[in-house]
Amino acid sequence: MKFSDLTSLPSARHAQLEKVVLARKVGLFLVDEHPPEERRVVIEVAESLARDMSVAVRQTLAFELRRARDLPRDLAERIARDVEDVSGPFLSHTEIFSPEDLARLARELEEHARVAIARRSVVPSIVAVAIAEVGSERSVTFLVRNPGADLSEAGDRVVTRFGGNRALMEHLAKRADLSLALAHRLLDHISEACRAELVARHGIDAKSAERAVSAATGANLVRWVKGASRCALTDYIRQLEERGALTDRLLVDVLRNGGIRLLESLLAHRTGIDIAAIEAVVHTGRPAYLGKLLKKAGMSPKQIKKIVAAAIEGLKREDGEA
Repeated sequence: MKFSDLTSLPSARHAQLEKVVLARKVGLFLVDEHPPEERRVVIEVAESLARDMSVAVRQTLAFELRRARDLPRDLAERIARDVEDVSGPFLSHTEIFSPEDLARLARELEEHARVAIARRSVVPSIVAVAIAEVGSERSVTFLVRNPGADLSEAGDRVVTRFGGNRALMEHLAKRADLSLALAHRLLDHISEACRAELVARHGIDAKSAERAVSAATGANLVRWVKGASRCALTDYIRQLEERGALTDRLLVDVLRNGGIRLLESLLAHRTGIDIAAIEAVVHTGRPAYLGKLLKKAGMSPKQIKKIVAAAIEGLKREDGEA
């Protein structure tokens, strides 16, 4: 480093401080009402400051402009698309953007911008839907915990994307504006204590709640069966057998809803026949062939009748979904 470089540092710092002070004055000016001619001149200065190399300058300008009621669209967009320290306070407060603008920005910008939008005092439904559809866990959590967010349409999307996140589901379940339909859907995604509170608050019938949980659990099991590996399915079958939980009712319910792979793995597990051969027989859909396999697996005639009927129904369901 040269001596000249050292001597220039104080003046460089001084110049930046002057710009920061100028940015604050410009922001404060544009928040108030002034003659159009004066505003045009100051807006030109603001646009120059918004492109400044210094984050501190841009941050100061954006912070003051968050309360401005009238700004050129390109200036507002530039600030919204800046780094987090600059755009965050602006996006959390500005009234420059319409709900449609905010929804578009939520889809286009990075996660830190979605967090800022989700923290606004009022988040219209169209904006909440955008965050629920493209946001990560962080922005969606801020959205769900914000009492000013309208989740009338976004709630279902949150459950669809984050149903496995119990903490987030329980935040959603505690909202005062929860619809009855969404409350029913949440029953299988929350703890027993939270479920009891939800049932009491919404006046949901206890038997109805129990049926909803059972149905949701069954649907989740079928989804898992369809995607699980053969090894995982065999391990699951062994665990059920050890607990005496592999009942005819469970098998029939899963089969009717398209969980044919569970039956195939069960037959391979009990008969020792290669899984490829089992699949080929099962997918013929012929009751006589299925009956022979089930008999070899140790099923009684009564069980065979029920399971064959459920398997045929499930195969038809699979064909319909294909």
